[in-house]
Amino acid sequence: MSRLRKGRKYKGSSFSSAFKNMVKGGNSPFAVAIGSNVEEEEDTTQSVEDPNSADAANAAKTDKDIVPSDTDYSREEVDSYFQRRKLAKEKAELEKAKAEAEKEKEKEEEEEAEKAEEEREALSQGENIAESYDDEFDPTMTGKERREESRENKGQIRDAKKEAKAAAKDEFKNKKQAIKDSGLKGKEKRDAKKGARKDKRDDKKSIRQNKRAAKKSNRKSKRKARKNK
Repeated sequence: MSRLRKGRKYKGSSFSSAFKNMVKGGNSPFAVAIGSNVEEEEDTTQSVEDPNSADAANAAKTDKDIVPSDTDYSREEVDSYFQRRKLAKEKAELEKAKAEAEKEKEKEEEEEAEKAEEEREALSQGENIAESYDDEFDPTMTGKERREESRENKGQIRDAKKEAKAAAKDEFKNKKQAIKDSGLKGKEKRDAKKGARKDKRDDKKSIRQNKRAAKKSNRKSKRKARKNK
């Protein structure tokens, strides 16, 4: 109101003209403030991300999208790695072959032990007597030659019988020692001894039977040679 003078209209001044020109050019303080507020709102809008979109992007990533930070290996390190793998493989194959060889050796030893036991058992029963002599009777022999051959055969049969009896005796001795070392007591120990004595008697009986069979076979061969003369 102070600018009005007695009802006259205020025609402006140099300041009013300058302000008017600033408004027309869009450079007024209000325009600057409004513009800055609009830019801040746009920046805020752009900075806010959709959480669902971020999760989808992370889920879409694979191991191929992730680049290891430490992948710079030298040629020497790579060669050393493959050399260690090669040596480890060779060592495993060597240990496997060694284990198989030991297993095969144990199997062979078991088979040899079983075979030796069978041979010892056969010997203790006199099964060696049947083939203990050489049957060399011939129809062209004279009576003296046949008698000489028969005596030689009988001697071989006796030697085989002695060998069988010695084996049976050793077997019985070993059984008694095994019973003693086993620590059996009472009835179990008595039963074990009883079984060992029975085996000894059976062996002696078998030896006698095999001896008689061998002597009988010798006489039969002698008669056959004389008859076919």
